[in-house]
Amino acid sequence: MANPDQKTIIIDNAYQEIKNICISLQKDTDASNLEIKNLLKLIMNEWEEKEEQKTGFGFR
Repeated sequence: MANPDQKTIIIDNAYQEIKNICISLQKDTDASNLEIKNLLKLIMNEWEEKEEQKTGFGFR
């Protein structure tokens, strides 16, 4: 990837930030990988529901 576009850079940065938040959460709370994955799934479900309510369309 010689010249990543701005969207790719933003997505990569967001991924790294979310990953760091999850790692910090695990260190602070001793949460398991499964608990973190479940939390992320819950967040995604909420986000999808709000997006669907706002636009009438979902991500799926």
